[in-house]
Order: sequence, then structure tokens, then C-alpha cells
Amino acid sequence: MIYIHPKTQALIFDCDGTIADTMVIHTEAWNTIADRYQFKLTPAEFQHYNGIPTLQILQMLTTHEDKKRFDLHRMVHEKENLAEEKMDRVIAIQPVVDLIKRYHQKLPMVVISGGMRRNVLKTLNILNITNHFEFIITADDNHPTKDSPEAFTLIADRLAVDCDKCHVFEDGKPGLINAVKANMMVTDMRTIYP
Repeated sequence: MIYIHPKTQALIFDCDGTIADTMVIHTEAWNTIADRYQFKLTPAEFQHYNGIPTLQILQMLTTHEDKKRFDLHRMVHEKENLAEEKMDRVIAIQPVVDLIKRYHQKLPMVVISGGMRRNVLKTLNILNITNHFEFIITADDNHPTKDSPEAFTLIADRLAVDCDKCHVFEDGKPGLINAVKANMMVTDMRTIYP
């Protein structure tokens, strides 16, 4: 069972790799896009960018010349479509799903994901937990990404909760680092579900 401190007033969750084991689906989609457009995406890079929106990752991975040659928005669309086609293979990360169900209507809960809204909602719908969250933030929303502490502090502000009373569940390095910088309690999902 995952421990929640009694003074916790809000729970914040990443989706892919935290609530649901979808990383194989996204890795396969990324590998297909990298092969199709002939650019490199190493496992270390994939791990480094985990939790960052697809468009932002592509902008960081492509050179100035590639940006002239590639339609990055089209590549995002293709990558997300590839992932969506296989979303029926979603597997719950059961300790986290159990936690969400246990705290439903007891603490406010939020999802913040670097994924596209349609894929995040499809994942949460498959797990039958979409209605457990106060709100869901995705790459489609006008919200800072998890490579900034502001991604988390704005959630606390919106919930009217102090940052040090928020508990974040995350598996991506940018999210882990910036949740700590936001002065929030953090559970590194890689230690629970490698």
C-alpha cells in the first residue's frame, strides 16, 4: 500500500507510467516515427524526455535543418494516432489505481500529463476512473509543462492548497525534479513499478 501523509490535502498524478502502464505503447509509436522520419531517439533520450509533450520533444530532437524538412505537427498527429490504435493494451498500475479509488471524494485529485487529451482520456476511461479527478491537464491545454515547477504550483493555486500539502506521483525525470522544486511531496513511480 502507498503511504499518504495525514496532512496531505491534494494528490497529483502523471498518467502514462504512473496510473497506467502504457510506456510500451508510446515507445513503439516513437520508434515507428523515428524510423519513418529517420531521426534518432535513444532509450536514454526517451527516458530523459518522459512526461514532456510530443511536440516539445520533437522540437528538441530535430535540428534546424530537420525543422525545415519535417512537418512537426503532422509527426505529432501520426505518433499520437499510432499510440491510440494500441490503447486497448493499457494495463492498470494497480497500487495507484487502488489509491485513486480509496481517496476518491476524500481528497482532490488531478492528472497532469504530457500526453494528448484524447489518449489520456481514453486511458482513464478504460480504467474507469476519469470522474475521480477535479481536473485533467494534458499537452492540449494552455498550462506550463512539467519541465517547470510552475506546472505544479499552478495546480496547488487552483486547488487553493499549499504546495507542501500536495503529493505528486510521477515517473518522468522532468516531473520529479520540478515537483520537488515546487516543494511538494513526491513518489517516484520507478521505485514502485519499474
